[in-house]
Amino acid sequence: MKSIRRISALALAATALLTPAVARADTPYAQASAMVEADGSVARSKNVVDVWRPHRGTYCVLVDKSVDLHGAVAIHATPEGWYEHPRSLSVQLGSRTCHDHHHGGHFRTDDQFRTIAVHSQTSHGYRADAAFYLTVS
Repeated sequence: MKSIRRISALALAATALLTPAVARADTPYAQASAMVEADGSVARSKNVVDVWRPHRGTYCVLVDKSVDLHGAVAIHATPEGWYEHPRSLSVQLGSRTCHDHHHGGHFRTDDQFRTIAVHSQTSHGYRADAAFYLTVS
């Protein structure tokens, strides 16, 4: 009976470690965060001014001026959901793609340096849409 309890405790502990709880939790210590749907819409956010999707698999996130992106900063993008082909995400500050394809038409130069591009692709290297959590710490 003790061994079953130990195995259960280990399985529960492993599940807790492998679940991306930080991405799903409220982010009181993050400078900015957002839950972005695969279509580019925002489910919820903190200090995020705008989000748009210029191309399949590319998302642009404009953060508020209060967010410091010039110092030591950690930017994490975590995929959300299940996909037939696994997704990998990468982030890029000041992406030219976001600057060239802003849906509002008018894009100030200082906005470019407050924009985070999130690129999503399949394990085969093809661009693909994906929902994700973005956190800026």
